[in-house]
Parts: sequence; structure tokens; C-alpha cells
Amino acid sequence: MKLSAENIGVRLRDRTALDSVSITLAPGRITAIVGPNGAGKSTLLRALAGLAPPVSGSITLDGRPIGEWAQGERARTLAFLPQNPIVHWPLAVRAVVALGRLPHRGQFSAESARDTEAIETAMIAMDVADFGARPVTELSGGERARVLFARALAQEAPILLADEPTAGLDPAHALALFAILERLAAEGRTIAVALHDLSLAARFCHAAVVLAGGRVTASGSIAETLTAARLSDAFGVAMLAGTLDGIPVVVPGRPAHI
Repeated sequence: MKLSAENIGVRLRDRTALDSVSITLAPGRITAIVGPNGAGKSTLLRALAGLAPPVSGSITLDGRPIGEWAQGERARTLAFLPQNPIVHWPLAVRAVVALGRLPHRGQFSAESARDTEAIETAMIAMDVADFGARPVTELSGGERARVLFARALAQEAPILLADEPTAGLDPAHALALFAILERLAAEGRTIAVALHDLSLAARFCHAAVVLAGGRVTASGSIAETLTAARLSDAFGVAMLAGTLDGIPVVVPGRPAHI
């Protein structure tokens, strides 16, 4: 399924968070959304998920205005993982992951065999199956992040939007997460991730959108967007882009004013 925004503007209280932003997310591709703090990355994902209605422009999901989609229908189609999600209740890990199946179940229906399979598959994928009975509030930040990503996986939506999904993850689990995203994209899912780790974006994503000051400064393939010059302009830091043992690497050099 395709998810598109056309010249959208979003205001948060008294400021413009996004200004004339356009983006198209296509099936089979992982799109990175990158930019400095306050660039509008989280706001863009929330707008694409239908949670931050634009004041101008339009957002369409599978060719239909996203506002025309019923809540349940949209929940079965689009999974959204916000940045730093908060868990208030000491639910067991498995119970949290099972919440991802709610869009597929009737209000009072019991867990089906398909639900159980999706939950257990997601827990194994994110390496949380061994502590399924533990309260999620007792986990480390990285463990909790893996549980919440497993919940999004259990939703099995054709479109996945994730805001900083690798935050708090150790390198092994960050790589495992992107291996999952690669598999989902190969299956035809539509995926967008906001990232600060530019090396992961360069290594695993198919396309990127660079934001700065609420506007798009670059959009296209990784080769077109994650260049040292474009990233230096966006972040205000001299950037180095190259390869190490054949792996794409993007690292900051020094602040532009030094």
C-alpha cells in the first residue's frame, strides 16, 4: 500500500512544525526520515499516521484521504510506533505484545490461533519470548523498546511507521531489528523510520527524506540524499560519508563554526 503526503503543513500550538512537506512511501521500500532535533521528523510520522491533521495539503492512504478511513480499518492497515512510548501499567510482556492484535479481534472475542501465532512470532523476532511473564515496567529501556516493537510487529499491518525504533538498543539488537525491516520490505510492506543513526539509514534503507526547519531539503535515493554536503547543510556539522569494509558509514566531523 502507498502512503503519500502532498504539500502538507502542520502547526503545533503557535508554531509551524511542517511547511509544504511532500513524501511518498511505497511498498517494498524502507524510507529513512532524518534531520536535526526539532526538524519535524516525529511530527511528519504522526501526520502520516493520521494523528496530527495538517492545516494545508493532503495525506492519502492507498489513494484515499486518510481522514476517510474508519479507525479500525486504519489500525489494521497502519502500525505506528512513537518515540519513547510510555507504559504506565505493569502488564506482562506478552500481554503488551498481544495489544497489537486488538485491531483484528472483536470487542469481546478470545485470542485466536492466528493471534497466538502472530504474538509468539513477534516476541521471538525481537528476542523477548524468554521473559514474556515479566512486568514490562521492570524491564530495562532497551528491553522495553524491543517489547513495544514486537507489539507493532504483531499488528501485521501493511504499513509500519517507527520513530527512532533503535533508540536504547544495543548494536546486535539494532541490526536484528533492521534485518526484520528488510524482510518485511521484501514481503511488500511499506516502511518509514525516523533515525538519528545515519549509518544505519545508509546501510539498510532504500530512500531518505532529509528535514530541516520543518521543510524537506532532500528527497530520493540514499545515494542522492545522504551525501556529506546535504547532511552537513542540514545538521550544521561537517559530515563524512563513505564505506568501511564495504559497509556504508556516515559520521560527523566537527561543528561547522569551528
